[in-house]
Parts: sequence; structure tokens; C-alpha cells
Amino acid sequence: MILIFDLDDTLYKEREFVKSGFKAVSRYLHFKFNFNEKKIFLQLLKILKKNGRGKIFDILCLQLKLKKNFLVKKLVQIYRTHDPKISLSKDAVKILKYYSDFSKYIITDGNYLVQKKKIKSLKIEKYFKKIYYTNYYGIKYNKPSLFCFNKIKKKEKVNWNELVYIGDNPKKDFFNCNKKKILTVRLMKGEFKNLRVSKHYDAKYKIKKLSMLKKRLNLKQNDIQ
Repeated sequence: MILIFDLDDTLYKEREFVKSGFKAVSRYLHFKFNFNEKKIFLQLLKILKKNGRGKIFDILCLQLKLKKNFLVKKLVQIYRTHDPKISLSKDAVKILKYYSDFSKYIITDGNYLVQKKKIKSLKIEKYFKKIYYTNYYGIKYNKPSLFCFNKIKKKEKVNWNELVYIGDNPKKDFFNCNKKKILTVRLMKGEFKNLRVSKHYDAKYKIKKLSMLKKRLNLKQNDIQ
């Protein structure tokens, strides 16, 4: 059995990264324009809650009456390149140690340099045989592409049904994996925890926390025997 994990909102709370980035941006605006750092941080959280992702820094600049053309690009750069203050969830630490004898991998989408900074901050390379950054190979290989899954399959010399994938986003994580009979497990946390999708897009198993993975995988092992 080969274990493959998503990163964001699976092994740690992505909201931690967002807050860490907002703090870096707030700090910059404080030193550059003498804005109150705490107020800017709270303002960013408010914009995120009301508008979601996408144009957060554009909206902030409008609210602060700042010329946004160059500044928005600068704020995005600060957000993406800052050294994040994030940590593994306690459940993640326990489950990674519990399966210490298993071959484990991460497949993560997103900006290559940003994801690498997250991995460095989390200090988790020691738990995994290899970490696959899909954007390193090209955006077309982002999930739901099976490109990186296939690399793991060939590397481990196993069948598709010997792979287990744990993720949180039913919009992209499980559809193609299900077609190949990869055992899919959906962690019901983060942005997509309340999202309902058809069975083709959903994982075979759902868990509320990573510690429940042991029970689900034991069930699968019993099915095989």
C-alpha cells in the first residue's frame, strides 16, 4: 500500500498560510506608508470573508486610496515569497509516524516556489519518499491529472489499486483517481468540507480527521484478504 497525500488543508490548515501572508503584507504597508499593522491585517481578513480570494489586494488598495497598478503586484509578491509561519496538524504528525514503514508521497498543486516554502516551513520532507510539485512539470499536470500519480506507480512498481490518495477537494482530487480504482479518502476539513458532489467526484471514504485513516485502511486491508 502506497500512501499519497495532498498538502493544503490536508496536512496543515491553509488558513494558517493565508494569515501568515496577510501579516507579511500588513507589516510591509506599515513600514512603507505608516498604516496600523493590526488594522490592515484585520481589514484583509474582512475582505477575504466578504469577497473570497482573487482580488483581495486590489480591494485593499482601493479602500486605502492607494494607486494599485504597481502596488498590487508588490503585495502579491510579498504574500507569495514570505517565509510562512505554519505547522502540521497534530493528527498529521501522528498518522505520518504511525505509517512510518509505508512509502509515502505528497502531490501538491499551486505555485512551485510557494509550495516549496510551505514544505520547508512544515519540516516534513523526512516523512516522505518524494514530494511532487505538479506545477514544476506544467500547469496541465495539476490535479485531476494523473501524471504524478503515474510517476509514483511506476517508481513503486505497483498497480493502481495499491495506491491510496488522501485529499480534501472533491472538485479535482478524486475523479480520475476513482476511474483508476485508486483508493480515495476525503478529509472533511477546510474550504470544501461542506461541498456535496456526485459519487464520481467524491472519495470512496470520508473522514473527519486524519486519525480516522487507520480504521479506513484496515477495512480495505481486510477486504483484500
